[in-house]
Amino acid sequence: MAFLKEPNFNVPIPGQGLTSEPGSRPWQGPPELTTIEEGAEFYLSRIAEPKMAARLLDIVERGIPITAIAETMTMAGVMQGMHSVDVAVLVNPILVELMEGLAKNLNVKYKLGDTDNEDAPDEYVLSKVMASLKEIDEEEIEEEMVDLEKEKEEMKSKGLMSRKGAM
Repeated sequence: MAFLKEPNFNVPIPGQGLTSEPGSRPWQGPPELTTIEEGAEFYLSRIAEPKMAARLLDIVERGIPITAIAETMTMAGVMQGMHSVDVAVLVNPILVELMEGLAKNLNVKYKLGDTDNEDAPDEYVLSKVMASLKEIDEEEIEEEMVDLEKEKEEMKSKGLMSRKGAM
């Protein structure tokens, strides 16, 4: 790393980017929409426009979860000072239901984005596992079971609290 011969003092002070005049940001002022009804009406009227609905369904078809789209829309509204975070959180389920219904009516495949099915195994993996299990011989399984039973019997007689004569 090269050092400068003369220090440069025309640089921002550390932390300067984190400071601003109070109220100068859109989210620091009073929100335009203060109730859930106003917030829902604002978003529903925008989504109902044909151009916006087409763009929205295109995004849904690409595999983006509907919940992520709704959260992005409402967070943008918060950042623009349209409504508070509270209104955004309460409007999100309404937007998800609307977008899900829109996708269902137009037969568009969609991902809801909930975590309920996150632990479900993939169907392809399940079919591969089932195919490999079918290939195993039943005789091999029986032999392994006999071996396991023998090991259990040996472990019983060689335990720490076993009789002296059993060792």
